[in-house]
Amino acid sequence: MKKVSVISPVHNEDTVIRELVDRTTNVMKRNYGNSWEYIIVDDISTDGTQIIMKSIVKNNPNIRYIRLTKRGGQTGCFKKGFDKARGKIVITIDGDLQLMPEDIPLFVDKMDRGYDIVNGIREHRQHDFGLRLASRIYNLLMLLFFNCPVLDAASNYTAFKRKYIKNLNLIKNDHRYIIPICVRRGATEIGEVVVQHRDRKGGKSKYRTFNKFYKGGPEIIAAWFRLRRGRYD
Repeated sequence: MKKVSVISPVHNEDTVIRELVDRTTNVMKRNYGNSWEYIIVDDISTDGTQIIMKSIVKNNPNIRYIRLTKRGGQTGCFKKGFDKARGKIVITIDGDLQLMPEDIPLFVDKMDRGYDIVNGIREHRQHDFGLRLASRIYNLLMLLFFNCPVLDAASNYTAFKRKYIKNLNLIKNDHRYIIPICVRRGATEIGEVVVQHRDRKGGKSKYRTFNKFYKGGPEIIAAWFRLRRGRYD
């Protein structure tokens, strides 16, 4: 079994995908020898992402490229990545290079001290005010509904013990509730690390402030009911 699996969901990221893979690969080789894998899950990109990734994986056995057969969003990408991951520690990081692969060792070091989950707190976020405000409201709702034990529940930069994320029956946007789902599954030791956050280098953001405000509340309530009914047990 590998020590670490890193999973990145991507959609139309051909302007940054080579740099993302190069930087992540360098971090993993330097710190974990050959005991790692990097899984890129492609949500049916329509740009050059697929062509670039197919050329990259030819000579990189530690890098795995998976292309979904239909659009699944981040939830679909995470689910596929979780199902394929072989590492004892599984780390999710967005594929747009706003989060730094160089921070991965912060998560692994803390996981090695016995934590079940380690979540990243984005320092000096570069998103616009509306998106930051929506995230603050979301984090408050996560605390109220799920007693979610992290400050930045929407960061998507998170490390998990593999046993808590295997065989998860996730549906649309359930990636936002993976931490409380893992707590429901028995995770008790939750840690946090501060990570860097940068401006997007290219491509287009997949996040929409209006959608977060309009859909966020009802979606959280629906997820709370699913969790209470034991859907993820």
